[in-house]
Amino acid sequence: RARTTILPTYSKTRAHVNTSIMGGGGDNRRNSGGGGGGGGGAGGGGGGDVGINNKRATQHKFRDTVVVGTAWFMSSAVLSTWANTAFLNEFGSTLGHTYVRFIGSAILSAIAMGPSRAQHELTRGASSFAPVAVCLFGANLLNSVALVKTGITVTYVIKSGIPVLTVLLCVIQGARFPMSIYMSLLPTVVGVALASASDVSFDGVGVAAAMASAMAQTFLNVTSKKASQTTNIQGFPAFFIMCCIASGLATILFYTTPSPPLFTHAMEQLRGPDHNGYPWLLIIAAAAAYQIEYGLNFVFSSYVDPLTFSVADIARRLAIIIFGAVLVGDV
Repeated sequence: RARTTILPTYSKTRAHVNTSIMGGGGDNRRNSGGGGGGGGGAGGGGGGDVGINNKRATQHKFRDTVVVGTAWFMSSAVLSTWANTAFLNEFGSTLGHTYVRFIGSAILSAIAMGPSRAQHELTRGASSFAPVAVCLFGANLLNSVALVKTGITVTYVIKSGIPVLTVLLCVIQGARFPMSIYMSLLPTVVGVALASASDVSFDGVGVAAAMASAMAQTFLNVTSKKASQTTNIQGFPAFFIMCCIASGLATILFYTTPSPPLFTHAMEQLRGPDHNGYPWLLIIAAAAAYQIEYGLNFVFSSYVDPLTFSVADIARRLAIIIFGAVLVGDV
């Protein structure tokens, strides 16, 4: 009797245990389902977070693009226009102007980046950016020649054709654009040309230099993007690398070809009875203005495509023409 009492109790207990396990299993399945739903909710929440982060990143990039673009416009139209015009009027040396700007920018960039990083970036990207640096050097030297020979207005009216040249070069390389792009270029270029229709400063050498500078700038706009994508070096470091290479070219030409005595003139003025430091101020200003303008230039170009950059460049050149005509008096 004791055994019969124990067995049912044991069986009952076993059945209860089995039922509890099955019930627990059912609860576990339900909980798992609930957990899966919760996981789906968490996943949906994660997707929402990613979408929010992407939206914020886009907003930040747009804000940075506007800020850098505005600073680029102002530094180019005001600071660089004054510094370049005053320097060329004082020294009359286009090669000296190019030399000072590249050497000064290379030194200032190395200081800003730090010696270790500057050396690392230069070693890593020199070969890829060498052709781009040649374009940068040519564009700047020829631009200085054009400014001396034919003045601000004609120089930048001619260079307002850079977007058209950029589109043509991209099309030759296989790119295709909607018709609206082609149509938008015409009124922009014509508008800049009409803004300076009254200008009578015309010089054959100056016009040729401005056209050659525009071509070099076009190749620069397109090739710099490819070099940046190849090396993953963009913005300010890319500008530093190009300045170093262009500085080498400028140094060779500056010391091997006849040119006005740039530093001798500045030193004589400083040691003279009036202790005139203005020439040295212009040398420093030319280097600093170039560093600021083109540093922002390459940061801005890393945010946008070559065509957008070229169209923005037209507006910048229009601002330069207006400032040159109103405040500097054009040259």
